[in-house]
Amino acid sequence: MPNAQTSTSVNPIVISWLAKELKGEIPDLDIQGTEKRLLDFACIDLETYLETKIETMSPKDTEKLAKAQDHKQELRAFLKVWTNQWLEKWRERVTLCQKMPQFSLAHVKAKKKAKKIFEHMKQAQEMKDMVIQKLVNNGEVCMAELIAENLIIEEMATRLRIEGKNAENKKTVFDPWDIMKEVMPRVTQITERKTPLIHLKLMMDAQSPK
Repeated sequence: MPNAQTSTSVNPIVISWLAKELKGEIPDLDIQGTEKRLLDFACIDLETYLETKIETMSPKDTEKLAKAQDHKQELRAFLKVWTNQWLEKWRERVTLCQKMPQFSLAHVKAKKKAKKIFEHMKQAQEMKDMVIQKLVNNGEVCMAELIAENLIIEEMATRLRIEGKNAENKKTVFDPWDIMKEVMPRVTQITERKTPLIHLKLMMDAQSPK
C-alpha cells in the first residue's frame, strides 16, 4: 500500500484550493478527518502532473501563480478541470478493500527482489520518468508514479521467475532499455482499458469517493 505524504512542494494556498475542489465534488467528504488521505494523494499527483505535463510550470511556478492576483482565477479554473479528471481516474484505477489481494509466495519473493534490484539501478529514475511521462500524456493523472514503478518492477519480476537463479548473471535480463521496450507498450494498453490498477487497504471509517 502506498503511503501518502503531504510533504510536497505544492504551495499551501494551492493545496487549500484543491481541498475545496474535492469537497465541492464530494460534499460529504471528511477532508480534514478520516478521508484526508484522498487530499494527500491528490497533492502528490498534482505535483507529478505539473512536473511532467507542463514543462514551463514547476511547483515553484505554481507558488508564483498563487501569489499573483492576476493569475488566481486562471489557476482556480485549471484546478477545477484537473480535479474532475483526477477523481474520474481515481474511481477507475483505485480499489479500496478490507484485505489486500493475496499472491503466491513465488510472486511476492520475485517482486521483492526485483524492487531491490531496480532501486540500485543507475537508470531507475530515468526509466520511471519515461513511463510517468507517457502515462500522464495519455491522461493517467492519478497514481502515475506508483503505476510506473509497478509496471517496471512487475516486468523485472517476470524475468526473474523465467530465468531463475541465473537471472542476475545475465546482463541482458535487466538491461534498462530492453525492459522499457516491454513496459512502454503496456502503458498504451493500460490507457485503453478502464480497470483497477492500485489496491489500497480501507482505513477504519474511510469511504470511497462517490
